[in-house]
Amino acid sequence: MQASTENDYNNLDLQLNCSVSNPISHYYIFLSREWKEKYDTVDNAEEDTLTFTLRNTWIFRPDLSVLTGEEIVTIPHPLIMGVLLMVQRDREAMMPLVKKGVNILFDPLESAFLKVRIMDLLFDGIYIDCSSQDFAAKALCSGMDSEGAVSPHNETHYKFSFFGMRNHTEAGRWVVYRGVKNIRDLGRVISYNEESEMDIWDGDECNQYIGTDSTIFPPFLSKQDRLWAWSPEICRSLGAHYVHKSKYAGLPMSYFELDFGDLKNEPHNHCFCRDPPDDCPPKGTMDLSPCLGGPIIGSKPHFYGADPKLVEAVDGLEPNKDAHDVYIHFELASIFTGSPVSAAKRLQFSMELGPVRNHEVFGQLPEVILPMFWAEEGASLNKTWTNQLKYQLFLGLKFNATVKWLTIIIGTVGAVGSAYMHFRKESKTTDVAPVDVATPDSNPSSAKDSVVNVSLGKNLPPVLDGLDKPPKLMATELRQERY
Repeated sequence: MQASTENDYNNLDLQLNCSVSNPISHYYIFLSREWKEKYDTVDNAEEDTLTFTLRNTWIFRPDLSVLTGEEIVTIPHPLIMGVLLMVQRDREAMMPLVKKGVNILFDPLESAFLKVRIMDLLFDGIYIDCSSQDFAAKALCSGMDSEGAVSPHNETHYKFSFFGMRNHTEAGRWVVYRGVKNIRDLGRVISYNEESEMDIWDGDECNQYIGTDSTIFPPFLSKQDRLWAWSPEICRSLGAHYVHKSKYAGLPMSYFELDFGDLKNEPHNHCFCRDPPDDCPPKGTMDLSPCLGGPIIGSKPHFYGADPKLVEAVDGLEPNKDAHDVYIHFELASIFTGSPVSAAKRLQFSMELGPVRNHEVFGQLPEVILPMFWAEEGASLNKTWTNQLKYQLFLGLKFNATVKWLTIIIGTVGAVGSAYMHFRKESKTTDVAPVDVATPDSNPSSAKDSVVNVSLGKNLPPVLDGLDKPPKLMATELRQERY
């Protein structure tokens, strides 16, 4: 998704839709502006690489949002549920210690759901009091801090939010190819935070960096190629595939869309499963717990394109292609640009709920994948950019193509005509009969006996070397012979 501005900034709209009831029955729009800044760049001409640090900044736009940020929303408590369910699944022996720590930090703990101001949940942060000297509480706070689930506020308190901890912070050190030596490598990720591959998934294939950082793609792509991009937010690469031709602002485009697939029936993707092939996430979803450290499932908004059972289990979901699909209008018509002109990257984050055994509050929860919010990054070129493409690039390409084909057609017709005329000229010949020369007598008696018969019908006097000229006749003799 690319929308270039000055100073290497990429301006993207981030749209957050959060549930306000239980079960989910409503979604509201919370819009902010996201700036992706690439700074501290280093060019390496010898290796043909570019190294830079990426910084993400979100700025709330109340003028574009349905919400003001002061609304109160109700969601499953993301921090408590995440800690309890992950420990129960992976480190069950620590459950007594963790339960005790949770009861101290969140006293009084009366519900599995959290009512919170939406701005606190997304950016400002929910305060966690870690001032207790109890070992269980201190161990739990230390563990959440080390996993990146909370950020320090002061000596005794931490804060938790979905985006606040990452706002205006570094999003890693990237090394990508510049594409000068090989244009098809343009933007391809080489390393991230000095690591040439991830160490997240149970398989080398799933740990590879495939594609670009999604802000640029190489030219010379075809319909058979995928638009691959690697995202550190979900610790994996995703590839959009060609669907059909499209139009954007009157320009010919190619429509690509993203499909999360069905990991259970895709052996090459089993390294994204917990215990393949039986324990894989449902069709159209991704298990993000190894990446995010919590029981989080990623999917398209409203489980669009996913297993229908997921939609049936939650009230209020209405999957819609136009509003919930992931797509890119990509320029494949020429070999010069190879860039997206309109795109939407949408990802829903859902909590994988389930009962916490032997817990008085969380012990009766149903097993369900419950959506919490979804985020959308979208970018579309405005008329200023599309007009430049239309009048400076595409019209020129059309003119060149028209001249090229006219030249080819005229040249072909001329060559065929010339060959035809040359063939006719060569095939037009005149048959001439051979000349029969009569052998003259030594004493010819008359001119009639000494003429040469030519097929053209003319009697020509013989001119033979060594023969005497015929005698001249007088005019009177000629008149007598004539009559």
